[in-house]
Amino acid sequence: MKTVIKTLMVLVLLSGTAVAFCSAAEETRTFVDDVGREITLPVKIDAVSPSGPLAQIVLYSLDQDLFVSVSSAFTDAQAKYIDPRLLTLPVTGQFYGSKASTMNPESIMELDKQLNIDVVLDIGEAKQTMKADLDDIQSKTGVAFAFVTQNKLADIPGSYVKLGELLSRPERGQELSDYVSALLAEFDAGMKEVGENKKSLIYVTVIDGNSVSMIGNGSYHAEVIDYVGDNLAQPAATGSGTGDEYTMEDIIQLNPDYIIVEYADGHAKYNAIMTDPMWRSLSAVKSGNVYEAPNGPYNWMGGPPSIQRLLSMIWLGNLMYPDVFDYNIDERVKEFYSLFFKYDLTDAELDDLMVYAKPAPASASAQATTQAPAPLFGVLAGLAAATAVAGWGRNR
Repeated sequence: MKTVIKTLMVLVLLSGTAVAFCSAAEETRTFVDDVGREITLPVKIDAVSPSGPLAQIVLYSLDQDLFVSVSSAFTDAQAKYIDPRLLTLPVTGQFYGSKASTMNPESIMELDKQLNIDVVLDIGEAKQTMKADLDDIQSKTGVAFAFVTQNKLADIPGSYVKLGELLSRPERGQELSDYVSALLAEFDAGMKEVGENKKSLIYVTVIDGNSVSMIGNGSYHAEVIDYVGDNLAQPAATGSGTGDEYTMEDIIQLNPDYIIVEYADGHAKYNAIMTDPMWRSLSAVKSGNVYEAPNGPYNWMGGPPSIQRLLSMIWLGNLMYPDVFDYNIDERVKEFYSLFFKYDLTDAELDDLMVYAKPAPASASAQATTQAPAPLFGVLAGLAAATAVAGWGRNR
């Protein structure tokens, strides 16, 4: 009898151990990221650290409650759009990017002790060394790192599905994927209708006297510009987000239909174009087709180029081809902010955001064109004379 009882006790213990083992196994899962790395993750994710600005933007759009740290602090201008909880989170830095890595493995390890990070999320373009780099930092920190590709606009729908799987938010990932897929299909059809009748444009990022920087054709940063218009800038010579340098003489010779200018505090760049006689010789200025890219919480044109570029596409499509993209721009912008940023714009906030992003009333445009701009020939002659004088001075 005692032997039977002992046998039963052993079986019970073994059964309990098996249940515990199975339970533990069920609490984790294997995820394969976009560079082919197999990562062991909890079934339910609720603590994520972004590895850089792109990951920070995209993670926020998926679920802002997942953040346990941020890669960089939000600016005062951004803060009004951001969940206040995120403004108090620790800053862990950036793993990849144009700047040197500021993500310290020791800091990640210390933070993980406090926050029990489920995964560090990296998003962007896969680099040749990425698999080895992520394996290395994961082994050093003991924290899972996962990479999801989101480089081109066409990557965005699939990346949201992948993120939904990774972060155990499949329904939310599918919702955002469906929105972007429908938007891209809408614009593919619309741009086919536009056909060869694309408007010419330039995107100006720097104005420093006679020196002007623009985003070059074919650049990663120019994807939306190249798609919706005829980008007159030369093929990009640099991958920088500020583009390549030109002179005012170059700009005058290009003479685009539209000028899009990067936002600056106090609308400084926009005002420089609208008040400088050389710029006012351009047909885009004469016709009132100079527009400032809205900025909040991120620059719609990029900086960094992430999902907010979809806003620039919605905006520029309606701005340049209103007969093709015939929708209420205010409604579309509000819809995007609500869906991706979880922020409901008021009419006053939208007006402030797009203060120089919409066509001016007819009376204002007429008044602007009555101000006599410097004649094109005179401006070119002046620039040539200035160049000749500068050359004579150097040769003395």
